[in-house]
Amino acid sequence: MELDEKETLEETVFTNSFIHEGIDYSAYSLLQLAGMAESEITGHSAVELQDAMRLQLIVIKSQLSSYADNNMEKLSGLLNNLYHVQKFSGDWKAFFKVKNALLSSVLSRRKGVPISLGILLIESLKETGFNANGICFPSGFIVKVDLHGEAIYIDPFNGEIVDLLQLELKVRGQLGNHARLTPDMLQADSSETIIKRYVNVLKAAYIQAESIELALLCSDILLRLDPEDAFEVRDRGFLFQQLECYQLACNDFTYFIEQCPEDPIVNLLKRQIKQMGDELTAQVIH
Repeated sequence: MELDEKETLEETVFTNSFIHEGIDYSAYSLLQLAGMAESEITGHSAVELQDAMRLQLIVIKSQLSSYADNNMEKLSGLLNNLYHVQKFSGDWKAFFKVKNALLSSVLSRRKGVPISLGILLIESLKETGFNANGICFPSGFIVKVDLHGEAIYIDPFNGEIVDLLQLELKVRGQLGNHARLTPDMLQADSSETIIKRYVNVLKAAYIQAESIELALLCSDILLRLDPEDAFEVRDRGFLFQQLECYQLACNDFTYFIEQCPEDPIVNLLKRQIKQMGDELTAQVIH
């Protein structure tokens, strides 16, 4: 990155801020919130995403018009339409790709990861009358439907209904064989928690794609939602470091060390700060 580009990046204040600490989450659906975040990061129109989803819902509602009540039969019909008729599915072959995280891409390709497919599934369920919420489950995003007082759990990656035994197996696969399913793991998460999870998944996908500037935009959203998150500040420091914005990286690493002095990564960060300090000194000399 050229010096003037770095200076611009360092001085920029992101003004197109739809997602911020004081946002009223109750005023928006999960899809709207995720679309707003995506719009900030990519420049894609959030309205276009809403329009595409509206067309999708017209198809779903027409297929479910014969069901008079929200029951298991109607739920099965909705899942069948999405995952078998329209062929929505999880993409194992390119799991960590950006195209599997961005909702606009998932809606057009009909392939994605659990969090993106889950947000689309929740929107479909709520718009057809179901009481649905998301769970940031240890092994991946899960959708919870309250059906006349009974909790139904759906894996949005494949559209299958899973029972408690299957969920415990997922927990043990993720956290180790001694881990067990606990009631708190089955509690519905807030819109804020889910949006943070979604933006974190986007950030990871952009980092893998080496789109560091876009990953930095994701980090900016996360820090607007929680400005004192020391671990996110640390992660932003690594992004600044990759962009050769050494002073900003040093500032972020220093903040993390002050907030988390006992963290195992502190010694590494101190070495990184010294190396970047030497680099900054060399830049001044030359």
